Order: sequence, then C-alpha cells, then structure tokens
Amino acid sequence: MSMLNLPAPQWIESDDALAQICQQWLKEACLALDTEFVRMTTFYPQPGLIQVATLEDCWLIDPLAISDWQPFADVLTAPDVVKIFHACAEDLEVCRRLCGVVPQPLFDTQLAMALAGEGSSVGFQKAVESLLGIAIPKEATRSDWLKRPLSDVQIDYATADVYFLRRLYPGLRERLEDSGRLVWLQEEAERTVQAAAEAETDLKASYRRVKLGWKLRPQEQNILQSLSEWRELEARRLDVPRNKVADDQTLWNLARFKARNRDQLSKAGMRSNIIRESAREVLKRIEVALGQPPEQWPEALTRPLSISAGNLMKTLKKKVVARAEELQVPAEILANKKMIEALVRARGKTVPEPLQGWRYSVITQELTVLLEQSTDPAEESDE
Repeated sequence: MSMLNLPAPQWIESDDALAQICQQWLKEACLALDTEFVRMTTFYPQPGLIQVATLEDCWLIDPLAISDWQPFADVLTAPDVVKIFHACAEDLEVCRRLCGVVPQPLFDTQLAMALAGEGSSVGFQKAVESLLGIAIPKEATRSDWLKRPLSDVQIDYATADVYFLRRLYPGLRERLEDSGRLVWLQEEAERTVQAAAEAETDLKASYRRVKLGWKLRPQEQNILQSLSEWRELEARRLDVPRNKVADDQTLWNLARFKARNRDQLSKAGMRSNIIRESAREVLKRIEVALGQPPEQWPEALTRPLSISAGNLMKTLKKKVVARAEELQVPAEILANKKMIEALVRARGKTVPEPLQGWRYSVITQELTVLLEQSTDPAEESDE
C-alpha cells in the first residue's frame, strides 16, 4: 500500500477532538466518507471505523471512543457540504445509528458511474482502477473492524477508501454536469435519503416484505402486519437478525392458522426460547387482530400480475432496455422491475413517484403511450 503515497491519517479518539475537527469540516464544499462495520450476528451494524477525507487530508474516527456525536451529525446534515459515498446504503444506516441523522446532500459515486455510462453496480476498487488508473489491494475487506489495535493493512485500506473516493468526485461530477445528468443523481440521492430515514420508523410496512404474504386472506394479513411489527421491534431490542426472532414462514403460519396457544406457536415454527419470552405478547397480538373490524385492516398485499399484464410488462421492459442503450445507462437505473410493475398496475391513472422527476421525460412518457395503446387489462392473477 505504501506505493499509493497515501497521507498519514489523523486519528480522532475523543469527543473534544471530534468537535474541533467538525468545525473545520463545516467549511468544506465536500467530504468523502466511508464506514467500516461488523454485522454477522446483530440486527444493527456495529461501527468499527468512520473515515473522512478532504482533498489533502484523511481522518479516522474511532467510534468506540466517541460518546458525543452531535458535532458530526451537524456536519452530516450541513446543506452546503456535499457528502461523497460509494454505494451508500449501509453507510447511511451506520450514520443514522450513531448520529440519529441521515447524511445529506449526497453524491454516490457508484450511482454517478452508472449515470455516466460506466456500468451498473461498479465496485469501488474497479471504479478507482477504471477512472484513476490505480489498483487498490482488497486484503482488509472482510477483516474485524472492532478489534484494537487495527493492523497497518486495515489502516491503509481504510485511508485509501476515502482518499481515492475524494479524487473520483470532481471528474464524475463534471461529466454529469456536462451531460445534464447531475440533476438525475441529485433526485435519486433525495429518494435514497428519504428511504433511509423511513426505514427506522415505518414498522407497520414490514409485513410487505414477508414472502407469499399476498396469499393470506385480508384478516390474516392484518394478523401478519401485527406480528411483523412485533418481530421488527423484538429484533431491534435484542439486536439480532429478524430470522433469529421468527422467519417469514413462521409468521405466515401464525397468521394463516391463527395460533391460540403455545402448542400452536411451536407447530407454526416458533423457537422454544422465543415462546418462553414472547408467547403472551404474540398470542395477544393475534387475538387483538382477530377482533379488529375490516376498516382497520391494512392495505391488501398485491397479488402477482395476470399473464396478460405480465406480457405487457415485458413489452415495457423492452422499451426501457432500448432507451437505456441509447442513453448508455443501465436499464435498471432507468426503470427497474418494481417501477414498471407499479406503472402497469396504475394503468395510467397515476404515475409512481420514482417515475416522475427526471425519468418522466426520459422514459415515463414513452411507457405511458405504450400503456394507452394496450387493450390488455392489468388485473391480478387468481393463482
């Protein structure tokens, strides 16, 4: 790593040091950021290191030594300081966990690569090699970031991540500005920030992620919603993955067969330790959900599309692929499967939010015309 001529990183290992440097960072036009964490057996990522870089300097924040994150939260939300990440989803979660805020405004270099015609989901090392001509070793990618002291290899790896991330930014930003696509990235960044902020609070929507939940009857989906909310809260309280509380199949069984006692909880697949700790609450939630009137039930989960609607989706997908090739961007960036399906279900009555904004003139209008020309109904399948 020494051949990369990295600057020696400055360590931030106290609240006072962090507060002091944050005053300097607030004066920067942009900062490159990255996080290193461990997430093997926990619900939440366990932060091991936070890296920050300007064009000249790099800092390594030891989260194990910091208790007051407010000054850093102020930096993360400073409207005049662009926060540069690469593939930022998990980094945003780490920042929200530590500081209670989601960084913004964002510039995600992975998304910028895609919009600049450099390919889909380009990894950081590949981006640096492609745009800067520098090969970064990957030795420390899977290492333990909670151990102390960190090895020289880990420190060099962590420093290189933000040092070269900061150097990717000017060229990518200029390319997007020249092509008129910087606004595309900024809109996507705003959606990313909103989604990251809502992920922590929208507990009642968690039932939508349960596999085959749409097969349940409306009242059973009401039970599923309550049980999914319980699983989410319990996983967070215990700081364990959701499946350690109850997997999707167990929740589905509980909702479908309306468990009334501990034996039925066990038959549904619930672990014995969870039954000991949570049987009373789970059974109570099922009882309450069964007693609620239909007007209190959640919005029914969407069923799979009919064959004719599925064929219509394929037609729209071909248009997206053709347009993406013209623009030299990945098709899934232009309009992914979820967006296309939402448009088909709406049948032109409304335009799904992600297909508004920059996408509307670029692809949505063309898709809407195809929808209007189609006579096939977009009904749901009965299967």
